[in-house]
Amino acid sequence: MRERERMERPREASRTEVANASDEELLRLCGEGDRRGLEELVRRYQSQLFSFLYRLTGSYEDAEEATLEVFLRAWRTASGFQYRARVATWLYRIAVNIARDLYSRKKARPQEPWPEDEDVAASLAVGSAEEEALDALTRDETRRQLVAALDKLSASDRELLVMYYLQQMDYDEITEVTGLSYTVLKTRLARARQRLRRHIERAQAGTER
Repeated sequence: MRERERMERPREASRTEVANASDEELLRLCGEGDRRGLEELVRRYQSQLFSFLYRLTGSYEDAEEATLEVFLRAWRTASGFQYRARVATWLYRIAVNIARDLYSRKKARPQEPWPEDEDVAASLAVGSAEEEALDALTRDETRRQLVAALDKLSASDRELLVMYYLQQMDYDEITEVTGLSYTVLKTRLARARQRLRRHIERAQAGTER
């Protein structure tokens, strides 16, 4: 009888198998209540998610708390994951939602009005002077100005700019995380760049409050 029970009982994955498992396989382990799946996901994604959340929240404590919450939510909802997106994308989506929750509990920053008649086509052009300047900001010591200017923006603007410039995510990855269409993403990112540029210019001119 005991021999039959041992034969019918699912074989537990070894440590090596867990370490070599795909993200999807790890999430399945989480859904089955196997904490080793969660531990391996934490090992793979904790650092980059903390970095992402720190850039969104600007607070070490908030980022630390939010990173923990990402994995707790992933653990609780793993069994319901539909495998229509990559696990990494799903984790980032959870992180964005948590950051938004944190932001909504704090004093809202005023959003600069965007002139409806302003042409944003130039901002969408690849290789534009504006985009090249922002790319340069992420590569040299003036990165500090970029981070300070990001803090002046709305949560939605900051999310897009952090994902694109600091996390080095491409349009496809950002659309998966945010659910925005490609066209809407390009437009919103262009507008966010314009607002960011104005804050940077004011800071350089010494007129930023």
